[in-house]
Amino acid sequence: MTQEFTPDALPSPPTVDRIGEIYTLRWLDRFVQMTVERFDTDRHQNVSAEITVRVLNSPEGEGHITRGRAGLLSTFRTLVDDATDFGGERNSKDDWRVMFKQMANAVLERHRMGEPLINLAEMEPVGQKPYILTPFIYEGNPTVIYGRGGVGKSLFCLYLAILLQTGQDQNRLTAKKSSVIYLDYEADPDESKYRADFISRGMGIDPSLVAIHYRHCSDPLRDEVDSIQRYIRQVDADCIVIDSAIPACGDALDSGIVARFFNALRSLSNSEKQIASLLIGHTTKAQDNTGGPFGSVVWRNGPRSVWEFRADQQRNMNRIDVQLVHQKVNLDPLLAPIGFRINWGEGEITFESLDARRHAVFGSEAPLADRIEVHLEDNGSMSSDALRVALEAQIEDIEDILLLDTRFNENGNNWELSAI
Repeated sequence: MTQEFTPDALPSPPTVDRIGEIYTLRWLDRFVQMTVERFDTDRHQNVSAEITVRVLNSPEGEGHITRGRAGLLSTFRTLVDDATDFGGERNSKDDWRVMFKQMANAVLERHRMGEPLINLAEMEPVGQKPYILTPFIYEGNPTVIYGRGGVGKSLFCLYLAILLQTGQDQNRLTAKKSSVIYLDYEADPDESKYRADFISRGMGIDPSLVAIHYRHCSDPLRDEVDSIQRYIRQVDADCIVIDSAIPACGDALDSGIVARFFNALRSLSNSEKQIASLLIGHTTKAQDNTGGPFGSVVWRNGPRSVWEFRADQQRNMNRIDVQLVHQKVNLDPLLAPIGFRINWGEGEITFESLDARRHAVFGSEAPLADRIEVHLEDNGSMSSDALRVALEAQIEDIEDILLLDTRFNENGNNWELSAI
């Protein structure tokens, strides 16, 4: 029921909606809406914010009353004067004073307290976080795919974004149809559109149906987090892709700056809406065995899942073979390497599954257990000594794996693959 306007009464308390650190307050009895965002806390712990006042439910671009930055413990004198001058005859100066004070009281406490406490015992059991794109991206969590520059990471991640946006399943990848924002710190819109169209045609999809929400970026994410939160709300995004992590972070080798980057990324989600993210990273040295990008442990600990992107590319060929090696995951077991072949055709780019274990290059780099599995698949049951000779490995290593890995079963003096 709509509350009737009564000019002699004080404004009723507003409704308050919060998405990340953007607060929207609505006075239904006064036809006023305030948006409070871009918070800043000085060294004396004084909190200021940008406040925009407009007529409630006015069309986009219309109904503006005033905008300014003010401390949330101030008297809002300038904003009150502007609102009185430009807010029409409906609300008096005293009304505006009350509304600004109501706003400050409602927002300041929520901002300082952050997310509310949740009693886990009162929550419904939800189980493990589900994937929105199996096996790479968990709902509401960050994933990092990293590797050397110029090996096809951006192309592959754009392919994943298209799978998500269209809800397509391909090459053993299953996607939940999701709204995707692509934050591009490296290419430009024309280049990204060109690539997306090639990939779409290779997937048999009309490029006009691939509605990825693209944004060209130059400032670090932490400086634009309020704007990104607005875009997330505008398109009801489920996932953001960041290409790439170094410029989005600002200084990927500074642990403090990296921590603030992940805090900004985390602030895009709240208890009501969880935003997944896919971060594209680069290694900064040729030989890096840290299991994460940039040789920094912070980049390994921050994401939920980390994959290393390796490529085998031959000169003068219109294809590239890649494998993704799972380096880190929280709670779940590490997954086996996953392979793909990327083909450049006439006006299209296609992706196809590749058995990385049997690849001439990737197979030789595979873990010993995977190489044992391939030999047993190809040759049937074999003794541990025959496997030692075939794989040129130590007998102790062979026997340890055969005894502990559930993929293998002893049959007399030989070993074979366990029945599934």
